[in-house]
Amino acid sequence: MGESFIKFKRKAWAICWIKTVAVGLAMGTLLAGVFLLLSKFEIIAMPPYYALFIGLGAMLLSGAIAFLCLYRSDRALARQLDAEFALDERTQTMLAYGDEKGVLYDLQRKDANDALAAVPLKEFKFKDLWIYILCFCIGVSSLVTGLVVTPEEEIIPDPPPEAFAITDIQVAAMEELILYVENSQMQSPYKESVALSLRDLLESLKVATVVTQKDEALEMAKANIYKQTDDSSVAVEFMDALWISESESLKRLAEALNYYDWPQMDEWEYFSKELTEFRTSFVHADTLTETPDAEKMARETGELLLRVDANLSLAFTRVALLETDDLYVQLKRLAQANETYNNGTHLYGCQVLGNLAEEIGYETTQKELDATFASISAGIFKGLEQHEANTGTGEYALTRLDELFDCGVPKFERPNFYVVSDDDSTGGDEEGGVNGGVGVGGETVYGSDDLVLDPITNTYVEYGTILDKYYALMFGKVDGGSYTDQEKEAMEKYFAILYGGFDEEEGE
Repeated sequence: MGESFIKFKRKAWAICWIKTVAVGLAMGTLLAGVFLLLSKFEIIAMPPYYALFIGLGAMLLSGAIAFLCLYRSDRALARQLDAEFALDERTQTMLAYGDEKGVLYDLQRKDANDALAAVPLKEFKFKDLWIYILCFCIGVSSLVTGLVVTPEEEIIPDPPPEAFAITDIQVAAMEELILYVENSQMQSPYKESVALSLRDLLESLKVATVVTQKDEALEMAKANIYKQTDDSSVAVEFMDALWISESESLKRLAEALNYYDWPQMDEWEYFSKELTEFRTSFVHADTLTETPDAEKMARETGELLLRVDANLSLAFTRVALLETDDLYVQLKRLAQANETYNNGTHLYGCQVLGNLAEEIGYETTQKELDATFASISAGIFKGLEQHEANTGTGEYALTRLDELFDCGVPKFERPNFYVVSDDDSTGGDEEGGVNGGVGVGGETVYGSDDLVLDPITNTYVEYGTILDKYYALMFGKVDGGSYTDQEKEAMEKYFAILYGGFDEEEGE
């Protein structure tokens, strides 16, 4: 192979690569631009940057195909040179006998090289160059168009506001709701404020013509009613303050105050049952033993009473219960009452009984507690009824608005009676050896040597009268199978103490 042929071969390779690159770039940019436009105009669903990957793939594939089509072997190049420059197949013959030795072959190769050398290299031209340039320009134009052209954003007009007109039924229901609030037991000024919010809401809804106006009026009314309802009672906060105390007795009190769990028509019975759970938390666990130590029981019960007084007073400071609130008055009496009446009776709270427990003994302390609970239970219930009326009225108003206008109900406050561990829910109080509720099945127990208040009749009756009544109530449920044998035994033991006191041997 002569030097002249090698020059033509190098130029042929250069032309082949130029054409290959031109074809690859033309196809890659063309498809990238097309798919970019299709994506921008949402004709096909794909992200715009996918077009760049499609263009790159098309460039590589079309370039590879173009190279395979444009590639020329030495023999093909020789045929092309012989044909284009009329070399009478000299170049083909030179390649065919390139490895042969001899004078004749040397002369033939020299003749072929001389013939090729006589052809100017520039005569070996890049054919159809304009086609490749045109294709490249079309591809680049397509890509530039895809990058530059952006579809005009379709301006979607705002939908017309949804019409609203309050119905006659809704007006009547709103007027009925306003009347309900005005006639409710909710305290002033909260009742008047809630009623005023409802009246303003009704007037706004009557003139509202679109849903947005309705929604704005409802949200404003709901916010004010919720605030008035929340301000009308701090009972939930007070229950939470009792619950977070370290006294299991006060946790039972918090549960007793939770009027949110009251069943309809059985509020007093449910409250009495829960309050009895609190009351029985002061009954010492040793009452179940064969030989109870009365002095120890009196001492530890006194200590428990003082701790309950301290924690109850702390809860008062944490929550701003009004001093005129019936609930505050009665719970304050439970904590610190030291009252003496003209008929010779008296009422002692936890603080006084805690200090007197060792002096008067366990049995008398329990009887004094019975008298205290008998005296304050109705007052506590009355105070809770007022809080229930306050929150219940406001929450009913909000719930009724949701029923009428589908406006949603805010999250109402409820006591947060969480349990930290299993030990917290056992009902026991490890603060001084007193086990809350042990041996009593959750029913009410009263007793006193003096006259005591019957919360049902709200009159003072003899100790034996009310004790017999509650004895019959409790053991009527025992006979019905409501309690276990262990609970029955504990209640019998407790009532035996209330009726007859400790045996002298046990009290020594």
